[in-house]
Amino acid sequence: MKTTSKNAIGIGYATTLCILFLLYLEPALANKFETIGGGVSGSSGIKREWLQNFFLVLGGLSLLGSVLTVVIPHKNAAFLNFSNWKQSAIVLFVFAVAFLATAAIL
Repeated sequence: MKTTSKNAIGIGYATTLCILFLLYLEPALANKFETIGGGVSGSSGIKREWLQNFFLVLGGLSLLGSVLTVVIPHKNAAFLNFSNWKQSAIVLFVFAVAFLATAAIL
């Protein structure tokens, strides 16, 4: 038997085991989040505040990445953004605007 087929079988077993483990744990996690949503008074405000902070952090990190993409020198060909740093900066800036706008809407 080839080693690649043994590796594929091993990866298949590991994936199946992980899925079964997650399915085993899922009811406990579902009950936990269900009691938080149903048991805490004013929980929608807590969730909204958490989501707003989450989107603010994502927007800030995307904006920081966009600025760093422009500021860091692009003279080394080993860097990932050697040739496409402008497109990366634009995409990260668009993500930052979208995340910050979502946080502002919430």
